[in-house]
Amino acid sequence: MIYPARSVLAIQMSSFGESLGLLPAMRALRASYPKAFLVAAAPGGTCELLRDCGLVDEVISLGVIKHSDGGHSGTLKRLVGLFRGARRYDFDLILDFSPSLETQIASRLGLRSRVFTPTSGSRVIALLLELGGAGRATGRPSRSNYANVLQQIGVELNDFGLAITPRAEEDARFEQRLAAGGSRGGELIGLLYASNPNNRRFWPVDAFGEIGTRLANNLNARIVAADEPSDNSFTRAVSACLPPGAIKLAEPRTLELIAAIARSSIVITDEPAIAQIASERGTPVIEIADAISTTGASSTTHRIARGSSRMFVSTDEVYEIASEMIHENRSPSLFHRS
Repeated sequence: MIYPARSVLAIQMSSFGESLGLLPAMRALRASYPKAFLVAAAPGGTCELLRDCGLVDEVISLGVIKHSDGGHSGTLKRLVGLFRGARRYDFDLILDFSPSLETQIASRLGLRSRVFTPTSGSRVIALLLELGGAGRATGRPSRSNYANVLQQIGVELNDFGLAITPRAEEDARFEQRLAAGGSRGGELIGLLYASNPNNRRFWPVDAFGEIGTRLANNLNARIVAADEPSDNSFTRAVSACLPPGAIKLAEPRTLELIAAIARSSIVITDEPAIAQIASERGTPVIEIADAISTTGASSTTHRIARGSSRMFVSTDEVYEIASEMIHENRSPSLFHRS
């Protein structure tokens, strides 16, 4: 039975990659509450996509959110932004997909609405993983949180596809970006995307730089280093390691990033959500994962390089996989994706 509601606030105060799970979650909510007023509070890049896909009526942008070794930065600023943005409305339901001290303060004390969070079992498991030094799990655990919360209000979430399609004008803009960067067309395009370049739990920046240089030198690839929307931490950190002629996609709009992924010949990333976008768009992708990642099995277009920790995945292994995928998929469509 669907929980009655005329207005719903969905909160996902997490990294850009993890928050992309809001897309299928909000689709399920919209289908179950076709006349309800839906608002999402999430990282700015995800808010852009939610608006563009017409899945929400309003958004509350929480900016760029990083999970760093030292904890969350900008916590107070995000709390104030969340409270100010949400208090303009009177919500019947608040769905907090990533409960934390700040989201609970805002939703339970400030907004006084009925709040649903992941059940205690999944939250305890996540906490134990973090206390054990494993960090926040990526991939399917966050999917479970979305499905868990929605199930509590009678909404079923069975389709976890992101279903993001770049616009033709975005494709054209990226082609212009390639041309301005010196691309002559017909080149292999290798896109590098780091989930969190300042966190030691992810693949090192110099490893991204090394793999980019090897692809450029040995396979004549044009390398594109891409940041998450509205951020420049990766391109700034990897700049000195990139090969000559590399293109830096700093502080991109979300749809610009999606167009770059769709146009690329191969994507190399340690972010599961970016790997999913590439896979859904038919772009060959290598995902660097750790031992606790619940990313599914490899496929012909989505290969996984896994280590006990991401930092222990060697560039030799990634380069070997990349070479195999490129030679297996070498065709006109590989070099010019539309």
